[in-house]
Amino acid sequence: MSVNTENTRSTSPALVALGLAALLAVLDGTVVAVALNPLARAFDAPLTTIVWVTIGYLLAVASVLPLLGWAAARFGGRAVFLAGLALFVLGSALSAAAWSAGSLIAFRVLQGLGGGLLEPMSLALAAGLAGRDRVGKVLGTMSMIINVAPVLGPILGGLVLGTGHWRWIFLMNVPLGLGVLIAALAFVPADRAGAEAADRPAADVRGLLLLTGGYLAVLFALNRSGSDGAGAVIAGTALVGVLLLIAYARHALTTRTAPALDLRLLRRPGFAAALVVMGFVGFIMYAQLIALPIVGADRDVAPGLLVCALGLGLVVSMSLGGRISDRTGPRPLVRAGAAVAASGFLVAALTVDRLPWPALFAGFVVIGLGFGATASPTFASVYRTLPVAEQAQGTTALFMTVQLAASLGVTVLALMRARTPEHWVTVLFLVLTACALAVLGLARALPGRALSPPAGRSPAS
Repeated sequence: MSVNTENTRSTSPALVALGLAALLAVLDGTVVAVALNPLARAFDAPLTTIVWVTIGYLLAVASVLPLLGWAAARFGGRAVFLAGLALFVLGSALSAAAWSAGSLIAFRVLQGLGGGLLEPMSLALAAGLAGRDRVGKVLGTMSMIINVAPVLGPILGGLVLGTGHWRWIFLMNVPLGLGVLIAALAFVPADRAGAEAADRPAADVRGLLLLTGGYLAVLFALNRSGSDGAGAVIAGTALVGVLLLIAYARHALTTRTAPALDLRLLRRPGFAAALVVMGFVGFIMYAQLIALPIVGADRDVAPGLLVCALGLGLVVSMSLGGRISDRTGPRPLVRAGAAVAASGFLVAALTVDRLPWPALFAGFVVIGLGFGATASPTFASVYRTLPVAEQAQGTTALFMTVQLAASLGVTVLALMRARTPEHWVTVLFLVLTACALAVLGLARALPGRALSPPAGRSPAS
């Protein structure tokens, strides 16, 4: 017993540093979500331009996720984690010094490259430090820390914006990040590269360029659709994007190495449904994160209040949902959560401009409770639907899908607000209702009860 206690004490500072790093990366997204309107005013830029501050960050996060396995095997997990933290702090400092919307978007991409390394590497290093006996407890605590971000982010963002200085949204990351960096250097033990050169997973650079380039082109065309005098350019950009995505699909289905986003996993029963559900989760989550501060401002409510309400519901349901799904499987939870979320979105679409703010607050707590019940059980299902050898690729695919779909949600929101300024809130919540109903329909393809991880060969073999 004394050995276990001593081990717990010796690893506790490292686990705290890793948890804070993961929190910092996730917190940044929700802090910035409440700042888009002030940023648009500060740079005299339309919302369709300023949303790229978030879209660029999300796409950068998605682009580094497939490289994590290769980088950790080549340089070691600690080195990758420290590099991600350093990039995140540097990107934060540069974002605080931005002089235009374009420069801020570029610096946010740099920040996203660092942030994309932080959360998954923090979890991986924490699991390694915890050991087999404590891994469940440690990762559960880490998940709770990360899930607090939707509540803390808007509160912190609102307080910072209350000073009238938007630059502190990014600048506050610098001392916090440097403190975590010092703690990580002191307490997170060094590791070594996990494989010899011949055995390391390959980095699918070609596939990554095709996928991110094509998706970026499609998003840009969607973002600029309807602009006067740019129809031919927009159509050409969209066509190029679609062709690049088709080329990626061909590459992903024929390559002999692990592709950036492994489409062959879609052949596994249940995984395709989980992937699409997580896509809807990303779309719905970030559309809300960007929309709710704007809705609150229009109703003379504190910018982060409605996001905070959503976050309170998420913390409860995401924390409990994963545990309950261990016994029931994800299907019943996702069905119930999607039904609650769809009902809440429909009520919001019909009444958001008339309800008093306490009723709105309560409504988004309920939406958060339902929405969170769809996310964590679906994500956990990857460990029931895929063989052990494929779970790393499956996890990467789910993370990437959430980020890519989130960037689509932000793009669609900005487009709605620009094209239907009088009714965009109603249209948005009707779209979110349809998305939640789609999740409800997809739930039937998810596992209905707890299952052992399947054995067998991967689709690629």
